[in-house]
Amino acid sequence: MPASGIKLADANVWLALAFSDHMHHESATGWFESQTDSSCALCRLTQLALLRHLTNAKIMGKFVQNQQQAWQAYDKFLNDPRVIFLAEPVAIDVEFRGLSQSLSPSHHRWTDAYLAALAKLNAAQLVTFDQGFSSFAGLDLVLLA
Repeated sequence: MPASGIKLADANVWLALAFSDHMHHESATGWFESQTDSSCALCRLTQLALLRHLTNAKIMGKFVQNQQQAWQAYDKFLNDPRVIFLAEPVAIDVEFRGLSQSLSPSHHRWTDAYLAALAKLNAAQLVTFDQGFSSFAGLDLVLLA
C-alpha cells in the first residue's frame, strides 16, 4: 500500500471503468471494487483525458457520448466515496521537469511524466494498464492486467 493510501488511477483505468465494453473493464472493475473510501484519485489531467476520450468517436465508436453525458460519467466517479480529486501541489514543476529530461523526442512521455511526478509528490501509487510507466525510477506502480 502506498504511504499515503492514495492510488492515482491513470486515464486508461477511468475509461475502462466508465465503458463496460472496454477490453479492460473487468480488470479495472475488479481493482476498483477492492478499494476503500477516499483511496482512488482523479486529477485534472485524468479528468480531462476521461472527458476527452468519452466524447471521441474514434475511441468510443457507436457509444460516443456528448459533453453532458461525459460530465455525468465523471460525476458518477466523483460522487463515489472511494474517489477523491487530487489537487496539483506547488512543487509539481520541479518533479515534473526532473522526470521529463529525455534526450530523444518523446511526445508520449509528457503526460506519463506528469502523472508519475504527481504520484511521487503525493506518496501515491500509480495504477495503470500502461507498461511505459515502469521506466520511472522510484514510482510505486501497479500494472493492471
